Amino acid sequence: MPCYGRGCTMWPRTIELLDQLDLADPLIQAGVVTRTGLHFHDGHRVKGGLMYGSRMDKLGDTFFKFALHLRQRLIEEIFSTATSEEYGFRPKMLHQIEGYTIGAEYDTHPVTVRVRDLKTQTVAEIKCRYLVGADGGKSTVRKLADISFEGENTKSRWIRMDALVKTDMPNPRCLNSIDSTSHGQILWCPIDNGMTRIGYVFSAALIEKYGGVEGVTQDVAIAEARKALAPFELEFLNVEWFTIYGIGQRIAGTFCVDNRVFLAGDACHTHSSGSAQGLNTGIHDALRVQGFARKNLLDSYNDERRGVVQTRSQVIDNDKVISTLISGHYPPRFQGRSEPPRFLFSLDVSSSFLNSNALGPSRATIDPGERGPDVYLTSLGAGDPVRLQKILSNRAKFSIVVFAGSPEHTRPILLELRIALAAQDSFVNVFPKQIFQWFTVPAASGNGGQDILGCQPFGKVYLDGNMKAHEKYGVDVQRGAIIVFRPDGWVGTVVPLQGSALLRAYFEMILEV
Repeated sequence: MPCYGRGCTMWPRTIELLDQLDLADPLIQAGVVTRTGLHFHDGHRVKGGLMYGSRMDKLGDTFFKFALHLRQRLIEEIFSTATSEEYGFRPKMLHQIEGYTIGAEYDTHPVTVRVRDLKTQTVAEIKCRYLVGADGGKSTVRKLADISFEGENTKSRWIRMDALVKTDMPNPRCLNSIDSTSHGQILWCPIDNGMTRIGYVFSAALIEKYGGVEGVTQDVAIAEARKALAPFELEFLNVEWFTIYGIGQRIAGTFCVDNRVFLAGDACHTHSSGSAQGLNTGIHDALRVQGFARKNLLDSYNDERRGVVQTRSQVIDNDKVISTLISGHYPPRFQGRSEPPRFLFSLDVSSSFLNSNALGPSRATIDPGERGPDVYLTSLGAGDPVRLQKILSNRAKFSIVVFAGSPEHTRPILLELRIALAAQDSFVNVFPKQIFQWFTVPAASGNGGQDILGCQPFGKVYLDGNMKAHEKYGVDVQRGAIIVFRPDGWVGTVVPLQGSALLRAYFEMILEV
């Protein structure tokens, strides 16, 4: 039987990133969407619980106002199909890395990896430029690289199971949670193929009752799940997977070694499943190397991604609080509180040289290092609505968006920008053109880009006739601005329309001349 389990929930920002890779739609087609969730206590709906999944229709500047639930094995199959179709290769399963060496830096493929085929037991050596360990919490690559894995494990044990069930719980295809005096806070998550992921706390008393973890069979997991959901009825039609596991949070001492070996996902940070962050942060650990960047761009992967995972009020610290509350206990900072743990749930998952504030007054209210909010623009000709994040598709390029403002006011500056970019020392003539994609967004309507702007447009033109995009990004329509989006959709820098020299300085920090 195929092994399922593992991560199954993707939050809006993750779906946004996957949409920029044209992967969101096939995932949505295969999975289940939830826009809200209910919390129950003694069989009645009450406030509290997994409220970060409730009323997602109230989310602000995203068009993905929902969570997507799809088991990780199926996610990986869709990813595998996409890589096969776009790049012509499929992942090699049942292979194990046994060691690696790093040769001379001048070698174009300095990393030699020894790989064993577990079917034939033959060993091959593969030459590569980089080695990425995305091989889970027990990562072989991390161990071979002698990278520490710092953190802690708790004594808590949780059950997770994927099953086809019947229940009299209201709205069972929502992301729900249930209070239980004996089983902590129950996770109820609809997943693909009509199934449901059920999770609950398996206390020390229950472990003792069944003679240790080894005594927890599937029948035991089913019996305790029925008790946990009381007073709701729960009938199991089929169980595809179940596990009992310990809770812990760990983070690797570094996410990269020698700028040749990188860690991603659970290989470099592990969490409980309480806030469904493992799969999401793993997807965000992305890096594509094309050979145009300075060495410090590779260094920034460790600085930025490790900081996101470790920083206070972010994933590791949130996960410690959430997993403790789900287990029915108070974290240290909540000691002495009298309200039930369900009322204390919160999730706040909201710098590097890649995020550069240009000198001078702010040209936008969106700061470098922030996620670029989505907004509708209008296409030329047909006048169809087009989402900004959709046109900023992730092709490992920097997107340079000229918010042209009202051409009535900015036309002379746009002409100056066009002349500045044509200069021999302009950054567009210094760096490879294939690492940039350009767009022009005028706060105007019209029949053609050149007619509207009074000069040749900067890349493709999309209209912002109602000025909603300028308003959302806080760009003065009488002055305009240039916003550089990193390949991952985050804002890299914001400069005035006269800021071509500032753009060169920004890219000189990142790219090889």
